[in-house]
Amino acid sequence: MELRVPEFVKYTELECPNTHLRSYYNKIMEVIYNDKLFIHFFQDSLTGFVLNWYMTLDNTRVKKWSDLIDAFLRQYKFNIDIALEWTSLIVMEKGNKEIVRGYAHRWKKIMTLFANTFKSPYYEYLMGSFTQHFYDVVVIVARIE
Repeated sequence: MELRVPEFVKYTELECPNTHLRSYYNKIMEVIYNDKLFIHFFQDSLTGFVLNWYMTLDNTRVKKWSDLIDAFLRQYKFNIDIALEWTSLIVMEKGNKEIVRGYAHRWKKIMTLFANTFKSPYYEYLMGSFTQHFYDVVVIVARIE
């Protein structure tokens, strides 16, 4: 009997690692019930820097599927936090009793946090651009690049 490994969505560091693990596990469980093969074929669901990370894993520390899950989540935990933040931004809306200026002030704080993550030369250009739309701030950063 020939083993047919399913096609996997590639993890690129931009997605939620929990979601990727669930997706991988659901697909691989259809054809394999073996921890070592779970670990081996996980590389087929990775690309770029994530694949490089996987290839440099210390295989003496990854003996079980749960070891790989722990290592993967430790490495890409920041994407879990980002996914939670993204969700909170999506649902952020003006409160019924909130004035527009207060609502805009909350978004301005978010833009300031975004701008503060940049170093020179980006920071100097961004500090003068906060009267513009967020899209304009991103365009300025792209032009500097």
